[in-house]
Amino acid sequence: MEQVLKGQASFVARDIPGAIAAFQEAIKLDPARMLGFYRLGEAMLESGNLTEAETAWTTALGKKGTDELQAKVLFCLADLRERQKNWQGTKDAWGAYATFLTSNPKAGGYPATAAERQKQVDRRIKDEKDYAAVKERIVQREAERQKEAEENAKKDKLNR
Repeated sequence: MEQVLKGQASFVARDIPGAIAAFQEAIKLDPARMLGFYRLGEAMLESGNLTEAETAWTTALGKKGTDELQAKVLFCLADLRERQKNWQGTKDAWGAYATFLTSNPKAGGYPATAAERQKQVDRRIKDEKDYAAVKERIVQREAERQKEAEENAKKDKLNR
């Protein structure tokens, strides 16, 4: 716990590498606890290392911790998948979060958030599908403009 507190102090002081080192040390000292992995995931996310954050949180799910902490880890994983634009993974992760909260009402999570995020993901998937043709036309027009500009540049050189 001392290492977790040290890591937390470093994290708050914006010393992310120091926080990561402290959380890793906490995990070495007590690898069976969820808290060190959860906090390591947060520090990794803050450092921009999404892959390591995902690894830490996924590992945390298999460790001992409170229902409240497990709900937080599930929330973080769902949010991370949304940041990665992994839409099906996002829907599944929000579903896992909602299911966990239903099974563990004392976890203190926000079940309405999961339903709302799933709606937003569905909307995003629909929008991407609807706008695919538009994006294709934009790319095609840009290529035509580029080709025309190159041809005009050649003509301009010949006229000099």
